[in-house]
Amino acid sequence: MKRLSSKPTVYLIDGSNFSLRFWEKAGGSSPAELEREFLGWLGGIARTENLRASCFRVVFDGPYRRAGAAGPSITVYYSDSEPADEMLVERGYFMHTEGIRAIIVTSDNGLRDRAAAEGVKTMTCETFQHLAQAELRKDSR
Repeated sequence: MKRLSSKPTVYLIDGSNFSLRFWEKAGGSSPAELEREFLGWLGGIARTENLRASCFRVVFDGPYRRAGAAGPSITVYYSDSEPADEMLVERGYFMHTEGIRAIIVTSDNGLRDRAAAEGVKTMTCETFQHLAQAELRKDSR
């Protein structure tokens, strides 16, 4: 994949997997701080020209906590006692059966396999981050 599609897409993002994977390396001191940094970054991504028609559904593991503002096209969910993986696969499957273009973004191979078995498209966090950063660079020119 060379770039993120400009077609309206629902990105179902494994928030805990994504935020811990990348922002921890940047020196975040707590999971809450990592989540805020991730959502701030995603807010910038959501405002890029190519992704304005898309929306982002971020699912974090665990109980509700205040996440901070990220943007109008970003909705944050907390899995509470249910694994975030379940929420992501269920929502992805529902959207797939309804003809809604949806992609689960996670680097969890087990989750990606489960989603693929349900016919739901997936993308790794690394791929999404790389392609999203390219959109940010393109918009800043």
